[in-house]
Amino acid sequence: MTPKIKPAIIGYDPGFGNTKVCIDGKVSVVQSAVSIPRQTGLAAIGMRSAGRKVRVVNINGHEFATGVGAGTRGQLKTSMDYSALSSLERRALFYSAAADVLNGAMEDALLVVGLPVPLLEDREQAGAVLESLKQLKGEHTFETGHQSYSFSVGKIKVLAQPAGAYIDWAYDSTLRVQARAGSSKSEVLVLDIGLNTLDIYVLKNGQVLESFIGGAEVGVKRLLELLTTNGHDLMEMDAELRSGALKPEAALIEGWLGEVLAAIKRTTPNLRRFDVIIPCGGGALVLGDRLKLALAAKGAAVHWPDNPVTTNVAGFYKYGLKNW
Repeated sequence: MTPKIKPAIIGYDPGFGNTKVCIDGKVSVVQSAVSIPRQTGLAAIGMRSAGRKVRVVNINGHEFATGVGAGTRGQLKTSMDYSALSSLERRALFYSAAADVLNGAMEDALLVVGLPVPLLEDREQAGAVLESLKQLKGEHTFETGHQSYSFSVGKIKVLAQPAGAYIDWAYDSTLRVQARAGSSKSEVLVLDIGLNTLDIYVLKNGQVLESFIGGAEVGVKRLLELLTTNGHDLMEMDAELRSGALKPEAALIEGWLGEVLAAIKRTTPNLRRFDVIIPCGGGALVLGDRLKLALAAKGAAVHWPDNPVTTNVAGFYKYGLKNW
């Protein structure tokens, strides 16, 4: 009997808040903060560096500090432009996340990438981003922590980010349809709240219901914009918010939640019609019970993922396996 060949699949969710990668069903998350480390010679002699634990990625001699604390090593250069996905800075974040789940070299992998709905709705802008993603095909080599890594990408498939949460909900790790009554007939609304955008997506039996596609720029960034920055970078504030060090006043969070709910209502006025509603993304995690209760009060049948932050990228990986 010929043994099955393990498919080379990489799920990739290049979010503005977190960069997520899934390989072999294992997920790695790195905050999308990146900088070029400053060379300060002996200026810190006798002192401990605040950024000593920050992961540095070396790409052909170019070094990038990645993740939480990257701002302690140099000026943050995180781009909020999806046309920069193939840039060295975004590659460094991709590689930093991949390093935690890569197990040996991968050849001719299928890269399943998730992009936000508002971007994909703009045909011209989406076309430019899809064209730039082609640069991710081919060989990839990098170093981090004195260890070398390599893999190659043979094919790229792009999905709307919320589709990942639907796929993760619909299929288990063996790609069997989840034992949920009538799941194939269910209308499923995904509310993906990232750092920059809220993505609204409805699927039924694996097909998109185009009348309910929508989105708005009311992600976690809107909450952070309401706060006094005092010179702190957006990514620094985002890290403090996620760690619990930054605690916005309840009135600010309620105000942001109101913007999110208003954006949802513009696309899906009646939440009772949907069989399942899946909140996901870092914003869902920040809002937590507030969001659950607000949706339930509107008659929503809420399914809360085990991990709202990683459910999309887990779904991208399952999609790759199912269609490999």
